Amino acid sequence: MKCDSCQEKATVFYTQVADGKLKKFVLCEACAQAKGITNPEGLLMAEELLGDAPQKTETTELAAFEPQDKCDGCGFTLENFRKVGRLGCPDCYRTFAQEINQRLPTMHKGLSHTGYIPEGLIKQQALRHELSNLTRQLETAVLEENYEEAAKIRDCIEELEKGEKAILS
Repeated sequence: MKCDSCQEKATVFYTQVADGKLKKFVLCEACAQAKGITNPEGLLMAEELLGDAPQKTETTELAAFEPQDKCDGCGFTLENFRKVGRLGCPDCYRTFAQEINQRLPTMHKGLSHTGYIPEGLIKQQALRHELSNLTRQLETAVLEENYEEAAKIRDCIEELEKGEKAILS
């Protein structure tokens, strides 16, 4: 990717939410330093990139509006989370649990992640589970000297093993 300012190779990717709109910028290291992105104090640089951002507020004004909810681990505030949509550290998940739980249903289909398992893998796991159960039953039948039942179970195991080879192929 090329830098948005000078067309050099981009190494800094900056995303900003301003007035409810998502803005993405790609910059080279030199342009990022010039615009203050690499400087934590210079991250409020909307007027430089967007041109029509609100005026900077004084430090004393910011202190008056500082939210009470703050993460003990990183100092990230609830207001920061609401603006950025990301959290600062693992402790933030506990600190902002109520806010996260309110937002999660609108962001995702459910409140728990079950993941994705390919269909072939599900069949393979079910087959291995069934083979494990039949092997235990076979051992029990042999210990009880129930050889007719053991033979049936053995035949079942052989059929399932053929099916497993077919799935793996």
